[in-house]
Amino acid sequence: MTIYSPTLNGRSGPKYRIIADAICDDISANVLESGTKLPTHRDLAYRLGVTVGTITRAYSELQRRGVAGGRVGSGTFVIDPNERRAVFPNPYETHKQLVRRNNNSIDHDYGDDSTIDLSMNRPSRGPEAEALAQVLGELSQASGLDVLTQYNPAPGLPHHRIAMASLFEQLDLNIDVEDVVLTSGAQHAMSACALGLLKAGDVILCEELTYPGMTSLAAHLGARVRPVTMDEQGIRPDALEAAIVETGARVAYLMPVHQNPTTAMMDINRLKAIAEIAKRHNLIIIEDDVYGFQPEDRPPPLANFAPDHVIYINGFAKSISPGLRVGFMRTPKSLFVTLTRAVQITGWMIPPLMGEIAARWINSGVAQDIIQWHRTEMTARNTLAAEIFQGFDFMSQPQSLHMWLQLPTDYQADDVIRTLSQRGIIMAGPESFITTQPTPPRALRLCLGSAPSRDQLRTALEQVRNVLSTTPVQTQALTQTMVM
Repeated sequence: MTIYSPTLNGRSGPKYRIIADAICDDISANVLESGTKLPTHRDLAYRLGVTVGTITRAYSELQRRGVAGGRVGSGTFVIDPNERRAVFPNPYETHKQLVRRNNNSIDHDYGDDSTIDLSMNRPSRGPEAEALAQVLGELSQASGLDVLTQYNPAPGLPHHRIAMASLFEQLDLNIDVEDVVLTSGAQHAMSACALGLLKAGDVILCEELTYPGMTSLAAHLGARVRPVTMDEQGIRPDALEAAIVETGARVAYLMPVHQNPTTAMMDINRLKAIAEIAKRHNLIIIEDDVYGFQPEDRPPPLANFAPDHVIYINGFAKSISPGLRVGFMRTPKSLFVTLTRAVQITGWMIPPLMGEIAARWINSGVAQDIIQWHRTEMTARNTLAAEIFQGFDFMSQPQSLHMWLQLPTDYQADDVIRTLSQRGIIMAGPESFITTQPTPPRALRLCLGSAPSRDQLRTALEQVRNVLSTTPVQTQALTQTMVM
């Protein structure tokens, strides 16, 4: 039996596109007939001498062109020409780029090799597109879909809530389905919490470096953000209690697992200490656990230790699929009505189609497989980052989507970011994560999942390392030279 391998000779351009073009040509020439199963990602990567990530991008490009499609658990197959469908346009293309591509002048794509974005914390692209194609095919043949076209209960359809509860039970979250409220992503859940719990003039406590989505919400509501001192595990219990006494705050926002931006992670003793403080002072804690599926080994959620004082939030964005806007709240029973009303007035309900896709992925095991895929990928990417930044001062976790890199002495974040931007590396400034403190930290958050491939991630991280290995004076001179 002949093992298929495309011929790449005489082609130029990004490696993944060369592979996709060669396979397309073989499909057009009937070398690969409809229904043919393509080699596995790993096998083809080995035969062509490229990374598995490159093959993943090539197969994703074939799917984008509509000539091949994946079946979760089975592989990638050539699609019959009569069954091929128009593909979705690339949302990252400008109008000018789209026109030029359609005129065959260029072939621009998300993840353009000329720039690498390390500013946004998102998972790398995995098998989600194949899984989506499969479930949409199943739905096209399903009956009873009229329920997905109607207004539904604000907390979500019962079978969607049951499925989501079963997924988060895998994190050892103690949960009653009656306390589950579904949202259009974790950010929507945070908005509902802020709207339900805060009013103008209130104080919300958070880590001294924190996710800017919550500080922005508080500012829009006229609430005051009070930063609380952190250590290597996140917020310090003594500092939290002192801040409660000082401000009279009744709400706090915390990220116990893979804290954003520092990657700090609480152990079980820290969680118990925080829970006791919440109970002693009647504090409501918004537990943001969006990175909770990433670590192989983690303690139970904070909500388990103070269920009447903790609103648990999670979603699909960081570990399954950012585009499938499905979020989740486990509410204290006393706050269920308040938070459900907040969901209603900010969106009424989760889109039922999104909930159905999520439920089907969970019940079939696809969601769990995707979580494991991302966990494995991030393990490899963190290993790569640790090798590149050996000798530097940084915080990280084995499966984290990001790392927190301390700048060497005399380096300023703005200068480093400016120099990297001239080299095609996009970074976010550390000022995004401060609350009320006047001086931004001398550190950078490096998002390890956003580069389309490990090869591109390596290129970007090596550029960061090279800039930080040059004296600040040289860096400044280089920036001025490149800007001219």
